Amino acid sequence: MNLIAALESSLVIEMISAYILINMEPGNSEKSIAEMRKIDNVVKISVVAGEFDIVVRVQVNSLDKLLKVTDKIQMIKGINKTTTQIIEKEITS
Repeated sequence: MNLIAALESSLVIEMISAYILINMEPGNSEKSIAEMRKIDNVVKISVVAGEFDIVVRVQVNSLDKLLKVTDKIQMIKGINKTTTQIIEKEITS
């Protein structure tokens, strides 16, 4: 194996995972969810009860990309407010 191949095989790209918590205007969730599904890096969309209406999980390779995804979500009609929570450590059972 040459040096370049060795470096490429050892290269690990750390992904940044985050939850984007969303407050919606009443009555717009179906259209807004349809628009969110079109955005790259959106992994999961959950409709929730409580302080927020929707939680979107995203995975990106940089904070700049996270900002771009958040900006796209904020531009969707019917979204009042977003709060982004970056996952520092995830524990599975």
